Amino acid sequence: MSSINEQSRDDLNLKKIRPVAGEKRKFATGEALFFSPLPIPTGNVPMDLGGSFVEVNDTFLDVGSSNSGKAFQARAMIGLGMMFIFSCLIILPLLAGSTTWGSPFAESFWDRTAGMFDFGVTFSIWGGGIAALLGIYVILSTTRAKSRSRPIRFNRQRREVCFFPEGSDLPVIQPWEEIVSWLSISTGVTGVGVTSTYTFGMAFDDSRADVVHFMRQGVMTPAHALGKWEAIRIYMEKGPEFCPGKAAYEGRHTFDKKRQDMHEEYQNNERSALGVGWWYLTHLITWWRFPYWVAEWDHRFSMKSLPESIAEWSKPLPPKQWGKPSPVLKEQSAKIEKAFAQGQDFMTYFKANLNESKAEE
Repeated sequence: MSSINEQSRDDLNLKKIRPVAGEKRKFATGEALFFSPLPIPTGNVPMDLGGSFVEVNDTFLDVGSSNSGKAFQARAMIGLGMMFIFSCLIILPLLAGSTTWGSPFAESFWDRTAGMFDFGVTFSIWGGGIAALLGIYVILSTTRAKSRSRPIRFNRQRREVCFFPEGSDLPVIQPWEEIVSWLSISTGVTGVGVTSTYTFGMAFDDSRADVVHFMRQGVMTPAHALGKWEAIRIYMEKGPEFCPGKAAYEGRHTFDKKRQDMHEEYQNNERSALGVGWWYLTHLITWWRFPYWVAEWDHRFSMKSLPESIAEWSKPLPPKQWGKPSPVLKEQSAKIEKAFAQGQDFMTYFKANLNESKAEE
């Protein structure tokens, strides 16, 4: 899920000097590599992470939150609860029964098992109830947050971007080529070792309120951040036919399609009989179609619509009135595309391997 917050300009690690594409800057727990201003090509495959393209047409792209991943969220909540109940009712009693306590005249295996089972029933009722309430809270709160926020609208014909701060009906509109985007890597130490967290972000400068609004989304790898930005960039520069389409919504039909695909994989010897059994077991434990029904319910609560004040701005323009790329962007894009043709990628072009720089520190 994406998160949005705001900071004053002084708290943003941009100071008075705006970044440029390919620049690296350090912060307290890591560093950031900037993709823009000047949204040059990344050379990566465009990808829509988490179904964030909620509308795609020839005039604008809306980036926000669909119901993609809601079924997985529901399955995870149910799965954790079922594992807790299973542990209380089966695993703990068996462990208690197989443990030798004290003298040979101690309670028998069945006495110890039965005693722990009675305890497990009580504990699973209370613990399962708490887990259920927690899961319901997570599902409801994320759906509520989605329905109360607005998407970010990228108008490719005007070459402008419209962002609405949370709780405000006043838009923040910026030129496309001035949007700041980046990939950050944060490192931390746990009991296991050093961990790294990757985040894709965009910043929107609200000069009226002297505030910078941030959109952040956790990603698995730098390639996922580059792919997400490339999907937005290529839409703005080349059009909707070059980027991922509108995110499909999840529902009970998604479950049916996954089951059909699983059967086809088995028939084509791409999945074993054990894999088929595991698929059925895991979906039975997570209540079969129920998580996908939850996803359908979530789909009814779309993101908050943009106000009428932005309707005129969102209308198609005659081709003669379309915005044009700046000469500087054209020049920089041509240089990096030439480097791509020679076998370089975005990271090597800017000598910006974040993993290497982290290791050097």
